[in-house]
Amino acid sequence: MAQKKSRSTKKNLLWRVHSWVGLYAGVVIAFLSLTGAAALFRMEIDEVLNPSLYHVESEPAKMALNDVVAKVTKAHPDKELFEVYVPTEATGTYNLRLMAKHTHRIFPVFWEVFVNPYSGEILGERNYYKTFNYYLRNLHVRFYEAFWGRQIVGLAGLALLISTITGFLIYGRFMKKQSLGEIRGKNLRIRQADLHKFIGIMALAFNLMIAITGTWLGLQSQLQKVFSIERPNIYKRTEKPLTPTEDLAMTANFDRALEKSSSIFPQLIPKTVRLSRDGARTIEIIGDIPGRAYERSSNKLVLDKGNLSTLLKYNIGEDNFGGKLFFVQESFHFGDFGGTWLKVLYCILALTSGFLALSGFIVYLKRTEKKRTEKPSFVELRPLLYRWVFGIIAFCMVVGVMSVVWGIGIPSVIVITLFYGLLAFLLLKALFLWGRSRFSKKPLQI
Repeated sequence: MAQKKSRSTKKNLLWRVHSWVGLYAGVVIAFLSLTGAAALFRMEIDEVLNPSLYHVESEPAKMALNDVVAKVTKAHPDKELFEVYVPTEATGTYNLRLMAKHTHRIFPVFWEVFVNPYSGEILGERNYYKTFNYYLRNLHVRFYEAFWGRQIVGLAGLALLISTITGFLIYGRFMKKQSLGEIRGKNLRIRQADLHKFIGIMALAFNLMIAITGTWLGLQSQLQKVFSIERPNIYKRTEKPLTPTEDLAMTANFDRALEKSSSIFPQLIPKTVRLSRDGARTIEIIGDIPGRAYERSSNKLVLDKGNLSTLLKYNIGEDNFGGKLFFVQESFHFGDFGGTWLKVLYCILALTSGFLALSGFIVYLKRTEKKRTEKPSFVELRPLLYRWVFGIIAFCMVVGVMSVVWGIGIPSVIVITLFYGLLAFLLLKALFLWGRSRFSKKPLQI
């Protein structure tokens, strides 16, 4: 009898945890599900929207990269070169990214200049912070706040992990009594509950993987501090040979550096060439090795900017298990290692976590409908769902338009003021009500 009671208590605890996490974190999980599915294709969307910036006709010989860099930097004396994206295909273009010497907090600039690698013609320029590409990344990864936004995203990943595990423990046993995929049509609540169980079981492995990697990526900076984990491919020069000003003024030989990369690190497909800005006097060549499921642009060759001597050669495949584990997190989270069709599969599966949050919410609302009808604030299920769904979509559209028009600054101020302000208010209100309820239960002391 005691064993049966213990099992019942354990089951009730799982139900409470699963319901509580789904109820309070479900909206954020659904939001991240929708934005994550879109963010999977942010690079592809950018190319479709701006084909003239990314594609040219191939020709027999390319213009020297040194000349391209000299031409672009001369045209932008108010900016400093940060990095160069080099094309990996014959029809690709150079993308030179520059930082403004004098930044503006409300209207920051991260300038991109696209150049035809054969003729040296400038194909177009833009502020990266005003692109739809950056909007999708900023919205999903950090929710318009570099620190707190990432923590919320990381905690949402943890909530998804808890919800997925408790859901499996609850419904795994239940599925023994009901055939997998059986959808009963008695009423909306039963139908949604069956769909919730079925899709939750079918997408279990994917949601576990997304939850674990999402938690890590969101809380990465804090977890690295707590566990003293350093990014494996970082190179730190103990004694800097130059001052930052001298380092910025020093001319680098990009063409010779890329030639040396092909001889020293032939497996590497260079994607980015980045110069030091802190006096380290380095030039980094970053890229990928084909056929490996690691984070994009994490293999690296670091050369001295002056004599091009090798300072670091980092091949993820030659690192230990810890280094490899570090660099599979983002790759697995965004499906960057298997081409377009894998991303399509990821997109479909990514929407399942949003559906689970929505269907769980519907089940909860129908189960508590009688109790809620007694309250003056009662709203029918359909208009309530419309309000939330269309509210989220409208929010994303409005913030997206503002981001493309004004850049990151103004939308960040608005989102931080409204969303984070509302979040803080609701948290303080919940703490106040909780404290008052506890206080009211205490006997009056004289």
